[in-house]
Amino acid sequence: MIRAVMVAPGAIELQEVPVRDPGPNEVLVKVKACGICTWEQRFYRGIEGSYPFLGGHEIAGEVVSVGGQVAEKLYPGQKVAVASLTRCGECYYCRRGLDHLCANAGEKSTPGEYWGPAGFAEYIIARGYEVYPLDDTVDPVHATFAEPLACVTKSINRGNLRFGDTAVILGAGVMGLLHLKLARLRGARVIISEPDAARREKALHLGAIAAIDPRQEDLPGRVKELTSGRGAEAVFFTAGGTPALAEGTKLLVKGGTLVVYGSIHPAVPLDLNPNDLHYDEYTLTGSIRHDKESFRQATALLSAGIVDVRDLISACFPFKEIDAAFKEAIRPETFRVVLTFTN
Repeated sequence: MIRAVMVAPGAIELQEVPVRDPGPNEVLVKVKACGICTWEQRFYRGIEGSYPFLGGHEIAGEVVSVGGQVAEKLYPGQKVAVASLTRCGECYYCRRGLDHLCANAGEKSTPGEYWGPAGFAEYIIARGYEVYPLDDTVDPVHATFAEPLACVTKSINRGNLRFGDTAVILGAGVMGLLHLKLARLRGARVIISEPDAARREKALHLGAIAAIDPRQEDLPGRVKELTSGRGAEAVFFTAGGTPALAEGTKLLVKGGTLVVYGSIHPAVPLDLNPNDLHYDEYTLTGSIRHDKESFRQATALLSAGIVDVRDLISACFPFKEIDAAFKEAIRPETFRVVLTFTN
């Protein structure tokens, strides 16, 4: 098979390696499509990471063969999404039900050794618990959204949204717009904060009640105006750096929740007034990765056609044009770029 290896920032090699048979608890999956996430983009741009790196974790494909001890009733040719996140099942976090924070997830690299989720390849070996069946009607390109949708599902769950609530989403990139879609499914009114005019227009098209430019408008004032002076029940930070996050704390109703979904590079300390936490009882929390239940929910949403992701796909590239695909993906006006495989 052919796999892509990022050997240095901006440098990708295509290597031919053998395809091995799955072990007793593994599944061999033929990759049909794989999205290029912002995480891999940071490696390509040299913002973070170590090399050689095997990227690709938004994986959709078809089952080729199944190890004899895999519990899920999988069969060759079945459409699946792969949740490429190791869970040892034995560490402190796994035993507490926080297996997305597994202490042995294999996210540390050794200089000079290949590492990474390895979805940028024609085939991938996955553990049985990582493989989630999809309805046969789901387009593999759309199925690549199972992983990011699972992460956002978990984030929305942490926001404790109720019917009729107002949510503010900071940032209208792919993840911000996925938050918009899911918050509306929860019956929430959604306000978007986004400096880019085209993305604000996109958010309005997808159902936001307002899209505000925080550089030109008084964001806290506008949110209060749209919520009868109270503020939003939930705020989701997906982009904008520490200044946007700090402003997010000023948008909450008493007892509200701010979810830090996006990471910040470089990280800058957040200045908080502890009395605001004390008197207003708002919750400041984070959300990272997906858990097993949020991935199950994401594949169910895609299989049932409840979430449509077509409007978040900017371009598709053949796998062997991966370098051109990355160059397109890192453009600021681009949403998601997906690699497709014809094998």
